Amino acid sequence: MSFVHQHIESLVSTNDTLWELSEKVELQHFHTVSTDFQLKGKGLDENGWESEFSKNILFSTMVFPTFLVPSEAFQISRWVSLSIIEYLKSKGLEDLKIKWPNDIYVGKKKIAGILIQNSIIGSQISKSMFGIGLNINQYYFVSEAPNPVSLVQLKPANYEILTEMNQLLEILQYNYRILQNHPQKVKYDYHYLLYQLEEWKSYQTNLGTMEGKITGVDEFGRLALLDRSEQVHTFDIKEIRFL
Repeated sequence: MSFVHQHIESLVSTNDTLWELSEKVELQHFHTVSTDFQLKGKGLDENGWESEFSKNILFSTMVFPTFLVPSEAFQISRWVSLSIIEYLKSKGLEDLKIKWPNDIYVGKKKIAGILIQNSIIGSQISKSMFGIGLNINQYYFVSEAPNPVSLVQLKPANYEILTEMNQLLEILQYNYRILQNHPQKVKYDYHYLLYQLEEWKSYQTNLGTMEGKITGVDEFGRLALLDRSEQVHTFDIKEIRFL
């Protein structure tokens, strides 16, 4: 599977640029926009994403997963998260986990984030865009983000950003076929890589502060939490915060 790759030295955000482009012209599958620097890089819930100029992987990609119905939208998040972990494993990293819904952790530190936007027409997901920020060559972080880490800090080497990005895109393409043909495998693999899975921890929720353990993710992508009274609660992204 080939893909179109546009690299722009500096822009507001790769997500904004690619989505606006998709509204104007018909894009090919896996059309990708990357950059050296985002003026307003976005994280989840409009949080900013810190990235030093030309040090990290920053890109957004468009796919057309019409084989998925809207209720299966979280499969996109699973597929992208698992692909990043596969890439990082190829670099020799261990203790990799997915902090729900799609932050990638090495131990207790965050190395990558994902932002996903879908368009639904009728009973299909007509297009899906995922943006990835993956820390590669950045040594120093100055934002208020509590726990960033980069590949070069963990595995010192001379990483060429374009080469690393292409490796990740190849993994994403390969795993896209698995998403299509073996959706249960994607669900299974994601489940067992969940950060704090089956561990008793404290969470701030829309029900108040509670102690619970993550038991999985339901069919709609909501986090399932078992409390001390053996009751299972499910939470959307804005209804729960890790403490």
